[in-house]
Amino acid sequence: MTGNEAVAYIHSARGRGKKNGLVQITRLMQLLGSPQDRLRYVHVVGTNGKGSTTAMIAHSLTAAGYRTGMFISPFILDFRERMQVDGQMIPPEELADCVGEVQRYADQMAAEGQQPTEFELVCATAFVWFARRQCDVVVLEAGVGGRLDSTNIIKNTLAAVICSIGLDHVEQLGDTPAKIAAEKCGVLREGAPCICYPDQDTDALAVIMEKAAEKDCRLIMGNPAAAEVRHLGVDGTDLCYRGLNLHLQLPGRYQVLNCINAVEALLALRAQGLNLPDEAICQGISATFFPARMEVVARQPLVLIDGAHNESGAAALSTSLEGIAAGKLSILIGMLADKDVESSIRQTLPLAERVYTVQPLHNPRALPSRRLAELARTYCPTVKDYGEDLAGAFAAAYDALEPGDTLLVCGSLYLASDMRWVAGEFFRSRGIAHSSRLDVAY
Repeated sequence: MTGNEAVAYIHSARGRGKKNGLVQITRLMQLLGSPQDRLRYVHVVGTNGKGSTTAMIAHSLTAAGYRTGMFISPFILDFRERMQVDGQMIPPEELADCVGEVQRYADQMAAEGQQPTEFELVCATAFVWFARRQCDVVVLEAGVGGRLDSTNIIKNTLAAVICSIGLDHVEQLGDTPAKIAAEKCGVLREGAPCICYPDQDTDALAVIMEKAAEKDCRLIMGNPAAAEVRHLGVDGTDLCYRGLNLHLQLPGRYQVLNCINAVEALLALRAQGLNLPDEAICQGISATFFPARMEVVARQPLVLIDGAHNESGAAALSTSLEGIAAGKLSILIGMLADKDVESSIRQTLPLAERVYTVQPLHNPRALPSRRLAELARTYCPTVKDYGEDLAGAFAAAYDALEPGDTLLVCGSLYLASDMRWVAGEFFRSRGIAHSSRLDVAY
């Protein structure tokens, strides 16, 4: 088996496996010898900000000298992004070997009528690899929810980190922030600290406080008022918090709150005996980069790519454009039909002079761009629909910009992944200066 064949095998379970709580992942991991039980974890849940927060914590642990596993979902550029050790993606040959081990037992379960889901196969592969690499700590981002998420079979949780909670996946998790918070709190473990996003929805926070008390978890919340933001711009953010002088590569005001959450988690780990010097925290956070999080891919004109895909994420995105976006704003957008599309576009499209709608490729959940264009005209009179012609839409949007203007690509992480490739091809073909990260995997 090759690395590509391993990925193809995992994707082949899409639509075949059926989620059954934690029953199947538990059975699969037992057959594999429960390697996840040999590891310690920081478990990260929430609606928005999980990936960035996970990366900040993981990079800081690596900077402190710990062999650190990082699990994220979904990936942007390469499937292997999902599982990393000390910032390095799983090598293709190790991916193939780990998937081969998982397949042996997954196929056995399938023959018994318990086909594991795609995400269960991903999680099992990651646990096998992290155990083989003998990670000191794994920073584990949950997929959907928490209580019944496949990542929640872990036992040795050093800390649970709850990021911003908003409305997403409401069919599975509930239609209010309070209901969703209850699902997220399913990852809390007796006596392990719970670090909560510092500007949490009040209804969600009430549930988090209750659940933390039930589990005897010390509840920790950062204080945004104590953060001195010294610079906030397209090149990132400089701030001082808890005596730490921090630089964020990730632009956007909302990343300040994610950073505060990550710092509080790291300080909670320090309180438990982990050797985390201030220098390691500063170094780890400054090293954190995440594609499609207010990512600057070109500067004159300014081109940003962001994966915000729900109402709360879109609200944070629109707020963060202040002080970053220059001139007239154009938005190129594509979304999935199972998201709250109208609530999301209400946050961003009124800011735009022009809107270009597209349809994410090769995704059965994609919202037809014609329908998105119809909705967009409520908020912006100048809307052009390009269907699945992502390259044509990007070229048209870019060519209409003046040097001081801004183009924002947003609406879906799936679209962001495709558009990073499209943008790179466009800039290279025209000899336009652009981010070097578009040319290589990060």
